[in-house]
Amino acid sequence: MSKISKLHPISKDLFFKISILKTMMYCGTLWGLYHNGWAMTKDSEDFIFPFWLNGLQAHKYAKKHWPNYSPKKITSKDFETALLPTLTRLKATPALCSSNKKIKLTTLQMRHFFFTPRELVVV
Repeated sequence: MSKISKLHPISKDLFFKISILKTMMYCGTLWGLYHNGWAMTKDSEDFIFPFWLNGLQAHKYAKKHWPNYSPKKITSKDFETALLPTLTRLKATPALCSSNKKIKLTTLQMRHFFFTPRELVVV
């Protein structure tokens, strides 16, 4: 039997990201902002597709930053048939937005965490 000699705590940022990803895996619903198309923005590195875990957070963000947009539930069908091809074509990075953080994901990570049946997800 091996012995653990030292344990190092994980950083607060990593703990936050792991907690958020676990929550996302089980929430079953994502929200984006929509008005004649999905809302997208750009940061210093990427084109960003912002999304949220609940409609209230999305609504608050839209009210402040994109008043013409409304929260729209992202279903797995929406993701596969419309959103994924658009994100791929535009080389846009999905980003989970919360009150003060943004976690960027790849489209494959998004598919894995949100749109894979729960019994098939391995963490």
